[in-house]
Amino acid sequence: MPMSKRCIPYTPRNREVKDTVFALVSTAGVHLREQEPFHVEGDNSWRLIPGDSESRQLMITHSHYDHHDADEDINCVFPLDRLRDLASQGIIGGVSDKHLGFMGFTQNFRELYEKTAPEMAKIILRSKADGVILTAGCPLCHRVVCSIAREIEIVGIPTVLITVAPEQSKQAGPPRAIAPRHFKLGHSLGGPHQVHLQQQVLLDALKRWETREEPGQIWDIPYPEYNSSDWQPIDLQES
Repeated sequence: MPMSKRCIPYTPRNREVKDTVFALVSTAGVHLREQEPFHVEGDNSWRLIPGDSESRQLMITHSHYDHHDADEDINCVFPLDRLRDLASQGIIGGVSDKHLGFMGFTQNFRELYEKTAPEMAKIILRSKADGVILTAGCPLCHRVVCSIAREIEIVGIPTVLITVAPEQSKQAGPPRAIAPRHFKLGHSLGGPHQVHLQQQVLLDALKRWETREEPGQIWDIPYPEYNSSDWQPIDLQES
């Protein structure tokens, strides 16, 4: 039976950030270059990304948001290098042996809710991850990712979403989330090679992950170093 959207699943953390191994899960269309590309007009399959993958091995297949900058620097939407930076500094306990890529422009929501999201959650449960950080691509991806986050919480792993489309994400009830203010689609953690900014967004996501607060709360966080001069409100209706 699919879960109710009225009740937000929530797993309290049981360890400190410095002792936690984190996995990445993204609906931004990220996959290994040798893996089968996603079907951009609707796909409910996922791609397993091994923990020892290099960022240069990753690419994006998605046609419903501008991922030009993420093609240059995958850390814009899939902060694998930034997560490893935090692990090397001892800020987090480690990086998981498994991550998941998904293309969140789906037309089959029943399959997503009843099969795909629960199966993805089981993969994370069988990994080394104690916590999960999620990102998304297009406006629809920002709702779909919440369904995956909720299922991961149901199996007992606390999550945090980095959303740049907070109104869309709010509709689906993310257990925990931050919203970098006026970041563009494709810039979940900032622009290409903005290492300091990407690290700061990730650190703020970890703060939200560790804070014990009512589920569903989205922290709106400004980042003065991000250029939002060409930001436009995101249409709630998916084109």
